Amino acid sequence: MALISALPNVANAQDHTLDTPSCEALSTIVVSAEEIGLPTGGAAVGRAQMLAADDGGAENDPDGEVQLPRPHRCLVTGEIAPVDPEAPMINFAVNLPVVWNGRALQSGGGGLGGVLISAPGNKGQGRMDPIPLDEPYPITLGYAVFGSDGGHQSGDLQFAYNDEAMRNWAGDALKKTRDVALTIIGGAYGRQPDRLYFTGESAGARETLWVAQRYPQDYDGFIATSPVLNWNYIHIADGIIRDRLIEGPLSVADIALVAENTRTACDALDGLEDGVIARYLECPNTVADLRCEDGATGEGCLSDAQIQSVNAIRQPWSMNVPMANNVIRNAGYGTTGDEDGDRYQWNFYTVGAQPPAERLPAGSGFEPGVGAILGFANFWVRHAIAQDPEFEPRHFNPELYEERIQYLSQLFDATDPDLSGLANSGARLIVYQPSADNAVGTPMVSEWYRSVVNAIGEEMAGDVLRYYVGPGGGHNATGITQMNTLALLESWVEDGVAPPDALVAVDIDPVNLTRGREMLTCRYPAYAHYIGDGHTETAASFECRDRPDPMEFHPN
Repeated sequence: MALISALPNVANAQDHTLDTPSCEALSTIVVSAEEIGLPTGGAAVGRAQMLAADDGGAENDPDGEVQLPRPHRCLVTGEIAPVDPEAPMINFAVNLPVVWNGRALQSGGGGLGGVLISAPGNKGQGRMDPIPLDEPYPITLGYAVFGSDGGHQSGDLQFAYNDEAMRNWAGDALKKTRDVALTIIGGAYGRQPDRLYFTGESAGARETLWVAQRYPQDYDGFIATSPVLNWNYIHIADGIIRDRLIEGPLSVADIALVAENTRTACDALDGLEDGVIARYLECPNTVADLRCEDGATGEGCLSDAQIQSVNAIRQPWSMNVPMANNVIRNAGYGTTGDEDGDRYQWNFYTVGAQPPAERLPAGSGFEPGVGAILGFANFWVRHAIAQDPEFEPRHFNPELYEERIQYLSQLFDATDPDLSGLANSGARLIVYQPSADNAVGTPMVSEWYRSVVNAIGEEMAGDVLRYYVGPGGGHNATGITQMNTLALLESWVEDGVAPPDALVAVDIDPVNLTRGREMLTCRYPAYAHYIGDGHTETAASFECRDRPDPMEFHPN
């Protein structure tokens, strides 16, 4: 048992409420290494403090947190000690509502990790939540919410050279944090949660699938939005994109040319010319039609080198290094029609506003003005694979590092198609993907879904998994992407009501929280088709139209 030195007001805890003395008493909790499911040096709470309710404080940031009223709550923070004294601590935060609904929610991280997940705070609120931006935070609904920093701190590169720290970031920190958090929740309320869910977006959604595939019995349900599930393959492939962009850089005007060419070819396929290619994964890559007459750089056309850059982004790429779960390629980002979107599309994630440097400067690998995914690729190749802080990633040859890549693939990749453990545990999984996400390609996520169906059969896959693809929309749940997946998961797990095949998604302004256009988000492989009349801004004017799976490639 955990060593809880003080736990006053147990009667209140059994009523699912928490007062200030009970909150502050949690600061004495120590969790032994034996009570944590993976090797650690044990854990201890450093501080437990009651925080007053407030209106959210700062103004909304379109690229950060959305500020909503926050409830009276108890914030518990502490550390999980490593086995290796050279490895960093895992910092954790557990947010306990004064009035608890009996549920708990673990939140995944994002990017390179290193930021303490707290709710409300980082990642556990606003646009990173599994609920619309303008609806109350999970903690306001009565959830106990918790997370960690993944076992390293932002800006620290040395963790990538320590095996325990890398294993923690890969996913071990999630299991360790979960076990410690449940001890704290039990100490606070006198019992364990009735339901425990896990949610994440982007890198945090990889974490969702990582725990769903490895520890399905530890949770009741999972939500993954834009999961970077093929972690190693996509980062190495993004390095190929960087190589091509050095030789064939794409300007803002070039990106707009590519996007307009795509919309001209495919926008009407869903019954409505509105700038959204809702009939995703069917638009052909016609960038070759934009070739300048002599293949050199020109106005209103693309050079041969620039066409190669576009193809590197859109098309699949493979290497001669076998990866975990028999994955044999990165599926590419596809042809989306939103390449020139004003937030989180090619100008931010995939290409950037500046071409990459021919020789990468020292440091993490991120270059000012260069596409963010290229920085992730640089970091991964330089620090995680080569483990050389001066390594030059251009023209990287994966075959020279096959053993290291395969090791990292086993650690990080969340590509296991066998979800029979999920079925046996009774847990449920919702995966959501905006179709025009150019940081996490819809082809990659759809290939994994197809591999799941191939591995466990359509009936079992339908029992445990819902995969939805939204009409357009970008990374970080931008565009017509907002919907309450947490409520859907609750109904599925707790009431046995499976989510419907058609969901209403809405575009919400992240600054003023006004609601805009609605469309249907459909269960894969269906897509939202305009019915021919009705207001184009409302979901009632669309139907989810079925079709054969548009993915021609069927792995496994």
